[in-house]
Amino acid sequence: MKGIAAVSFAVLIAAPLAGATGHNVYIFNGDTGSAYPWYSPEEGMRCQMLFDRDKIDYAGTITEFELEKMLPSGTYGNVKFYLCHTPLSALTTSFSSNYGGNTPKMVASFSSYALPNVGGVYPIPMAETFDYNNRDNLILEVTWETGARQKVLVLAGSLTAHLCSAYDDEATTGTVGDEGHNARIHFDA
Repeated sequence: MKGIAAVSFAVLIAAPLAGATGHNVYIFNGDTGSAYPWYSPEEGMRCQMLFDRDKIDYAGTITEFELEKMLPSGTYGNVKFYLCHTPLSALTTSFSSNYGGNTPKMVASFSSYALPNVGGVYPIPMAETFDYNNRDNLILEVTWETGARQKVLVLAGSLTAHLCSAYDDEATTGTVGDEGHNARIHFDA
């Protein structure tokens, strides 16, 4: 498993975004498969993933966000992606409290979303950009209503309280988990 992850992350680092100019940030937290945010034994999921400011260490406009993939794609219904600043260094069981007084910004929404599988990552096709301040940590929140029981994994590592999830896209509280996801974040120059 570690060999596969090492190769995958090497691809993630080496593969430039198609036609992209600007600055890429690679966040590597580990080589363990995570079912979040794409698996649920029930219909629906609400999932927040925390990304630490010191691992991002760049201020600017986020134009692309990608999670490092492990296993194949799936199709989900009524999918929404949000980004939000947070002063918190650990997530709580309250989704709204995790925003730390900030307002999340919806950066993409799809009635039907076939999770793409491109060059070692699952890109999130952002319809809106997000201005990241590099003073706070960053939350990526994913919600979806249909598509349960598909086996789609992303790569993550053990990080205390970096995940909050519930098997309900409208949940107000969730379970805190110790997973930090691998990602590539692209900023405009």
